Amino acid sequence: MVSIWYFLLGSYFLSILTFPLFKTRVSSNMYAFSNGFFLFLISSWLISNLFGIIYRGDIFSVYLDTKGSTLQTIDFSLTTLLTPINFFFILLVAIIGLATNVYTLNYFKNEADELSFLWILNGFIASMMFLVISGNFYSIFLGWELIGLTSFFLINFWHVRRGTLKSSIKAFTFNLVSDIFLIASFIFFYLVTNTTNVNILFCKSYICNFYNDPYLSYGVYMLIISAGIKSVQICGHLWLPDSMEAPVPASSLIHSATLVSAGIYLLCKFSFFIQGCGLVSLLSLIGCVTAAYGGVVAASQTDLKKLLAYSTMSHCGFLWVLASCGELYPVVIYLYLHGFLKAVTFFCSGSFIRFHGTQDSRLMGIGGMTQRLDSIFFLLSSANLAGLPMTLGYFYKFFFFTFFVISTHSILNTGLLIIGMLSSIIY
Repeated sequence: MVSIWYFLLGSYFLSILTFPLFKTRVSSNMYAFSNGFFLFLISSWLISNLFGIIYRGDIFSVYLDTKGSTLQTIDFSLTTLLTPINFFFILLVAIIGLATNVYTLNYFKNEADELSFLWILNGFIASMMFLVISGNFYSIFLGWELIGLTSFFLINFWHVRRGTLKSSIKAFTFNLVSDIFLIASFIFFYLVTNTTNVNILFCKSYICNFYNDPYLSYGVYMLIISAGIKSVQICGHLWLPDSMEAPVPASSLIHSATLVSAGIYLLCKFSFFIQGCGLVSLLSLIGCVTAAYGGVVAASQTDLKKLLAYSTMSHCGFLWVLASCGELYPVVIYLYLHGFLKAVTFFCSGSFIRFHGTQDSRLMGIGGMTQRLDSIFFLLSSANLAGLPMTLGYFYKFFFFTFFVISTHSILNTGLLIIGMLSSIIY
């Protein structure tokens, strides 16, 4: 059973790595079909083993012997589906990655160099998968770096456009700052716990009493800053509107299942440290401020893609509030709900932008779109994201708000959340 999983994941990674050797002989349709096929098999295998994987984990470790050096062994372990976090995140990435590959074939049919875009796009998907299945500091940091690098190439894909290079460099710079804070947090964690394996770290957090160590607090603060930049929390969101220079398929991935979700994944992965250091209130405040700010700014936007970008920022604030409470399954449900709906919204927005030839929502009328199927999907997904009555978004936001009010007594945070939820209806 486990060998099948390794075979599917390895085949998908291999199909991406060997692409440059066959670039001149492979059509874009064939390449998208190949990667989509592997993503379909990965998704099917995960769904078919849904209940077994959540309660049973497997570990695959590769050791690099470094005899003669001060460091005896470097553990590059890849923890595959050891926790429900790994399972749910990689399933979300695989399903939305499959849909994005299919959408790209139609969206890019009149564009040059479609094959290169598909290669970078699937490299972006594979980088997120690598991050999710990583089990120690080395591999997590490598996956974190790969996500930032591939996002730079996606945002800068149309490099002939004015401002595109500037936007990609800005996003890359913010991601680089996030990388620096992440590696600093891992150094502090290692100084306190003397291990790089996340599973051993988790066990030691229950056995050893090292929460009074100031180095651990420094590491957690660094981790929060790193995750905050990646998941566009307040003050770390400045790169997000500029990332709209990327093609629509790339934007849908960035805003639904990969780049902004990586910060949420990091919080869930190390939530035991955050709770142990008593930083739940700080995380909750950051999330509430982000949700309110993103919603208010989104309501004032006329550029359709930037409106969706600030909408993502607002929803990431809601996700941070849930993650601060230490509840995994509410985070996963909201992440899936937002991920699928935001991907559909971006796909439909791409069709509208192509149809009207502009991103300005003031110049987009309903004429010519009333018979389009994507208009129906756009309205349904927007209604759910806004939380209108009798939608999935409404019921989940109701339970989320009820859960938050019961678990906290902060009037400020509650007021900020109300502003964020009401503004989502406006935009």
